[in-house]
Amino acid sequence: MDVAGGKGPADRQPTGAPGATGAAALIAGVESYAAGPSWDLDGPVRDALAYRDWLLSCLGMAPQAVTLLLSPLPGSLRLVEDAGAVWRRADQECVRHAVFQELAAESSEWLFVAWSGRGLVDRDGRRRLLCADATEHAPRCLDLEAALAAFRPDAAPEHPRQLWLVDVHGQSPGGVPRPGPAHCGRPHATRGQQVLFAISPGGQRRPGGLGGPRGPGGTTAGRFGAEAQRLLRAHPEWRYDSRQLADALRERFASAMTASADVAAPARASARPRLTLDDRRRLYEALAAVPVMQDPGLRAAVIDQLPPEIASSVPRSPVMRVEILELIGTCAAFEHGLRHLWEAVSLLDAGSLALADLERTLRGTPEWCAPD
Repeated sequence: MDVAGGKGPADRQPTGAPGATGAAALIAGVESYAAGPSWDLDGPVRDALAYRDWLLSCLGMAPQAVTLLLSPLPGSLRLVEDAGAVWRRADQECVRHAVFQELAAESSEWLFVAWSGRGLVDRDGRRRLLCADATEHAPRCLDLEAALAAFRPDAAPEHPRQLWLVDVHGQSPGGVPRPGPAHCGRPHATRGQQVLFAISPGGQRRPGGLGGPRGPGGTTAGRFGAEAQRLLRAHPEWRYDSRQLADALRERFASAMTASADVAAPARASARPRLTLDDRRRLYEALAAVPVMQDPGLRAAVIDQLPPEIASSVPRSPVMRVEILELIGTCAAFEHGLRHLWEAVSLLDAGSLALADLERTLRGTPEWCAPD
């Protein structure tokens, strides 16, 4: 069997069923792609193995409760072997089977999903996580929105509490067509399902920014996974409270980006008046009335126009109300964040009456910083 480039046999990976109680996990680290060396990433497999070690050594999970999907570069294969990890290749068939069939048939008190690799946003504004057999003209992938919809606690009560950590290392090189159809889900509230992203849709890490080892193709893997693991090891209770984890990650990366000489990151707001509930309600109503915010694809495009450090901090949701409220809260946490939000919305809106109402509402908030 060609472990580094071929498809591993099914008997290498158990179903990972933890029983009716306890925890279940699915971890993917995709470094090598069928597209060739220009897509290679050096780091996702180390992230995946570190997550696995945290689950086993700190939380006491059984190895068979962890589904591991990998596409290691040759240099990472020895790490996998040394860890004694049971795994299978992260191609599209294995990924979809593991997510929509195996994991969906299990039950747990807490579900953990971590993905590190390349991703893109298709023409419909949906996040796609590229699998090991992806190429430029055949972008085989996992539809993240579909997966999140399928595992919402109201749709999958077998997993009432969840934490998803998605570390997407920019968009794949070159133009990529719309991927094929995937599983669909109905948009509902996402209480119990907590999702954190390391980078905005289609975003690119800037030269000299946060980055780990460089892959053979020259791409840079981020430190999101390592920092998330450090925080979760220090505060294991945060696996049930993504807000504290997200705040700590934002603070860590905002600080590091500000310290970088060649990356100008917006500073987090400090000692400034915070938005009240009434402020948030008025802002939500004003934003929700703007046509571009009502379409999921256009809403994703608005978020993508924000500075990368803000856009990558916005928790995503298929529910419009939830996503807009998260967008407001995230922008308010950065100095000039609401001004950046206004610039992004006004860039994509054609000048609707609702846009003028939004500007008046923004100017009435304590966080607003009007342009010169």
